[in-house]
Amino acid sequence: MAHLGSHHRSIFLAVGIFETAVTPAATLSWIALMALPPLVASAVIRFGLLPGVTAPPKKFIFFLLGLALAESGGFFALILSSPWKTPLAAAALVLIIICIPAFIIRRP
Repeated sequence: MAHLGSHHRSIFLAVGIFETAVTPAATLSWIALMALPPLVASAVIRFGLLPGVTAPPKKFIFFLLGLALAESGGFFALILSSPWKTPLAAAALVLIIICIPAFIIRRP
């Protein structure tokens, strides 16, 4: 039983290491905004390139690229940008949801 207690203590100590206060200078750092370029690129692909492509193989490539960029932006938002985690992750989720019907729904 003593070993179990020391194990929980080490997990608590490891978790406590990463808990840091967010300072005003950290909110504008480039690491906090690292999720923004993939999200913007995904939106440009979704609304700029994908509607104009008619060939299914090319459309599938742009679909995968836009989806991958939205997912990577969401990953960066959740992992790296702690002050802006919620809005950037929500933008990534919206881009993922919006990108999927663009390839699945066929327009005559």
